[in-house]
Amino acid sequence: MKTRLPSFAVILAAATLAGGAAMALAQKEMQSLDIEPAETDPPVGIAIVELYTSQGCSSCPSADLVLRELKATAAESKLPIYPLSFHVDYWNNLGWPDPYSEDLFTRRQRAYATAMGSQRVYTPQMIVNGRVEFVGSDRAKARKVVEHALKQKAEVEIELNVKPDSPMRQVTVAYRLKGPIEGRYLNIALVDNPAANEVPNGENAGRTLQHANVVRALRPVAIANAEGSVEFELPEDVAEAAWQVVAFVQDPQTLAIVGATAK
Repeated sequence: MKTRLPSFAVILAAATLAGGAAMALAQKEMQSLDIEPAETDPPVGIAIVELYTSQGCSSCPSADLVLRELKATAAESKLPIYPLSFHVDYWNNLGWPDPYSEDLFTRRQRAYATAMGSQRVYTPQMIVNGRVEFVGSDRAKARKVVEHALKQKAEVEIELNVKPDSPMRQVTVAYRLKGPIEGRYLNIALVDNPAANEVPNGENAGRTLQHANVVRALRPVAIANAEGSVEFELPEDVAEAAWQVVAFVQDPQTLAIVGATAK
């Protein structure tokens, strides 16, 4: 199936370069967010948690920690929480080019600003299910918003079949959708959990940073049929045993996310 990017309205916005007061939080040992599951078993809802971050931002390590905590909580409690770390590129000329940054991710964040009626983008920003945004280092807010998301019934169910071709470093993702999909599109993200790396320059100079579920490739697919497939090529620095696929259905106008899964 041929894939294409949906047309996003993009606002060129100045990044908010927050101070480093929250950096101390990132030094703490990772904690559980102690999220209460929905009363149904399994939970009826999903939570796609997008963190817009950068290795050049001194306020971001504390938010990276919150995302790592969300990932740990999801695994421990078997909750449908899907953290995604999007590294933006507008910090790259301020001392340190983030090795995971992509202009596509910056444009995605600006599209959210447009959809939400905002005039700015900033880091660290967390967005849950394309509906609610807040400062990514706010653990209490993250817990509250994710708990609420898990109680809202997802509109679309997604089944994935992931087939890696190790010699060619190719990944084929076949999908099947069930629910109201007309006019919506499917995002398929290839995520990685790279080893911690030291940052030699910029606001985080001398620090060793660790991330969770770094998005290394993103394929937005206009949904023509309930079934289809997308191919990825693994980046050279992604270990074959370290990646995962996260898929989620999104509305092109409001950017609300209405279904998700991972494999």
